[in-house]
Amino acid sequence: MDQAIGDRAAIEFAVGFYAAIGAGESYELAYKLGCNAIRLAGINEYSTPQLLMRD
Repeated sequence: MDQAIGDRAAIEFAVGFYAAIGAGESYELAYKLGCNAIRLAGINEYSTPQLLMRD
């Protein structure tokens, strides 16, 4: 995150992200699922998380 995010949004993201990681998915897909979890919860902060990847 490059800015503050609400607790509820952070929890929703973490649940979606780590569920995907636990299921063996890639970091990129896990990130997308975390963002979607925020959106599905009706929270407008779904674009706050950022995925930074190295080449």
